[in-house]
Amino acid sequence: MEKKTKMQKADEVKTIKDKFNSENTEKVDAARDAWVATLIPAVGSAAFFSSMLVNVMRTYARYGFPTHAFNFTDKVLIAIPVVITGIALYEGFQKIEEEQNGN
Repeated sequence: MEKKTKMQKADEVKTIKDKFNSENTEKVDAARDAWVATLIPAVGSAAFFSSMLVNVMRTYARYGFPTHAFNFTDKVLIAIPVVITGIALYEGFQKIEEEQNGN
């Protein structure tokens, strides 16, 4: 068996470090891409939500609290996003718990 020189060992160490750094960079890039893909719709949703809040405040200032403004179907329509948000949060937290438990 041939003995390796210091130069060969240094080259092997450099190759291993480069490979590790490359894999680490790929993981960081993939994580960034995933978060950016989440961020873009979140920004749009935040803008929509802010616009809705401003309109609610303006309507409240003009007409007061909507004591008799909504009928049953209006209330059902208002409840749908609340229910969907609750289900989404439940599913999300359940998925996180499963991943932490290794399932």
